[in-house]
Amino acid sequence: MTDAPARAQLIKLARTLGVPVEQLAYLAGVPAADLREFRFQVADLLFESQSGGLRKVAAAAKVIPSQVIAKLVGRNRNALLAARMAGVLEPSHAVDVAKRLPVDFLAEVAPLLDARRSAYLIAGLPTDTIVAVGKLLAQQEDWITLGDLMAAVSDDAVRGAQAALDGTALLRAAFLVDDAEHLERMVALVSAAKLVEMLRAAAEHDLWTEYRSTLGGLSDASLEVVRTAVDQLPPEHRDRALAEIADRRPAS
Repeated sequence: MTDAPARAQLIKLARTLGVPVEQLAYLAGVPAADLREFRFQVADLLFESQSGGLRKVAAAAKVIPSQVIAKLVGRNRNALLAARMAGVLEPSHAVDVAKRLPVDFLAEVAPLLDARRSAYLIAGLPTDTIVAVGKLLAQQEDWITLGDLMAAVSDDAVRGAQAALDGTALLRAAFLVDDAEHLERMVALVSAAKLVEMLRAAAEHDLWTEYRSTLGGLSDASLEVVRTAVDQLPPEHRDRALAEIADRRPAS
């Protein structure tokens, strides 16, 4: 049986490999930390195998104005090529180009990015763009990319995104956030009302697995914030939410 943190890593590994998560069932029982490390190794191998020629293009692109590149990319609408180019372009140049691209195209590119290499790009986008992309990702139920987005952006952008998204989207995205520090930041920045909405989503949509996994990444201080929100739930949901806190296991 696969625990919740390992399940999250299997979902993300399946995305990296481009296969249904069911094909990775044989990895059930592998610790989440090992699955995460393997996923990073696979992503690095894929990046290195594909980036040789693109680096030459990126070198040439340094002399082309960002507005021209954005027009070419936007007209071509090749999301995969745009994502790969983002990994090799000079950071400030990549951000300048991305700012000029349509929001719906950015939402196509976002799932194809390696979040580790593209965090600077995501963080460099204006808050209103990030919120708009986040809403599109939620509509598409792309919780992996939404989680990566929330982990990479500024505090102001997290506040803007959480105000624009419902509790179900936020909880599903939080489940797929890799680092405990990012979960801590989300709890600190999310409004009290939105946190209650996330807890209601766990109860109403049977997202207790996601809720339990998220709890495992939180400090005692953040758990107190969650407990305060739990107090606002109806009794039939409050008891389950408190029991999950009491039984939580810190992420390994």
